[in-house]
Amino acid sequence: MDLHKLRVFRAAALHQGFTRASEVLHLSQSTVSAHIKAIEEELECPLFVRVGRRVVLNPAGSLLLEYSEKLFRDLKNAEMAVREMHALRQGTVRLGTGATTLIYRLPEVLGAYRRKFPEIELIIATGTTEQLVREVKAHRVDLSLIMMPVHETSLEVTPAGREELVVVLHAEHRLANKRFLSPHDLVDLPMILYEPQSAMQSLVDRWFAQIGVVPRVTMEMENIEAIKSLVRANLGVSVIPECALWRQNRPESIKAMRVRGAPLYRELALVAEEGGIKPKAIQELADSIVRALHGNDR
Repeated sequence: MDLHKLRVFRAAALHQGFTRASEVLHLSQSTVSAHIKAIEEELECPLFVRVGRRVVLNPAGSLLLEYSEKLFRDLKNAEMAVREMHALRQGTVRLGTGATTLIYRLPEVLGAYRRKFPEIELIIATGTTEQLVREVKAHRVDLSLIMMPVHETSLEVTPAGREELVVVLHAEHRLANKRFLSPHDLVDLPMILYEPQSAMQSLVDRWFAQIGVVPRVTMEMENIEAIKSLVRANLGVSVIPECALWRQNRPESIKAMRVRGAPLYRELALVAEEGGIKPKAIQELADSIVRALHGNDR
């Protein structure tokens, strides 16, 4: 099985069709079909099933795609490492991160990185912790900045500081004039929280349990900017990273508050595939992020 055929297979898998793969690779559809057939004959098993006008991977195809992604990532990293030996510093670095951390904590460090490595193509993907862990394991990103804890033993985990979370409510809320909240203040408030089973919601659930409060959840979503907009509209109360209120004139319609004696933090970490040799450009990005976030712990 050669690399060219694997590239054809990967394109067909990602685009769920031989026609689209042929367009992306500038090959005829018959050539794409022939390459896929050759791989299936070599492996002695089919790799795709047809669903309407699409072709999707069967379990054997999914397994081959997983190994193919790792192979092409290693080839990309090898190319970057060799280029760096000759000071060319070319290639692609793919970073996964949460949207809030990207917006409020990473612009300066990413800007500095781009100035240091102008020839590196920096690709950013956003998502939840669960999604970003999957992206690393599937070799679609090189690094992901996520929330702890990390339960995947196959990943290399580097602590990257912490962020404080605060209660946010409308500035005209009946509790807004208090200096600190008590746990009792949170009882029966309409809460805008996060998707069940997500890392963020699990953290908030543990905090509520520690302070003896059962929250009355009226809305669930993952977009913190949307949550802030709903709080501004006085539609509920939430718990969000304090950094989401940085670098802007804090809206007068939102009040950030803490619960006396019950601080809440989320621990961040960079995760990457364990045991892989990282090109200098990837390692420098990881080091820059860790230094910046540790330096700005709140």
